[in-house]
Amino acid sequence: MADALGSFGSDLAFSISFALSTEALEAAREAQMSEDELVSIVIALSVIFSALPRSSLMLIREIKRLSGKVESKEAPSNPSGLASFLTLLLGIAQRCAVSTAVQLLATTVQTRQPLRSVRIVSLLSVIVFFIFVQGLRHR
Repeated sequence: MADALGSFGSDLAFSISFALSTEALEAAREAQMSEDELVSIVIALSVIFSALPRSSLMLIREIKRLSGKVESKEAPSNPSGLASFLTLLLGIAQRCAVSTAVQLLATTVQTRQPLRSVRIVSLLSVIVFFIFVQGLRHR
């Protein structure tokens, strides 16, 4: 079931990232915030969402250790119940943040670069950057 929900989360993140980035750009323009600041905030949120699942598992383990409860035979990376749901929810939030950051960067490149060849090279560099970041995440 977790795999099905994870796939749903990926589909959800992809499908709503365009709408999220459009709304975020409009809100940033209304608040007179630059696109660079907005992209920085969204990337920072995705980094925070990436760190939260592991940090929360470490916190739960430490609370169990300090309270004197014996740790079960479950692997710490395989939480169950509410912890599993929260981990899945944070994963979806992280995917949405990364996907929105990609959309924001793509929109920024398209609006700032006058030459089509420069836009294409810039968009390809965005792809390479996020593939590199994703590769580092899975190490």
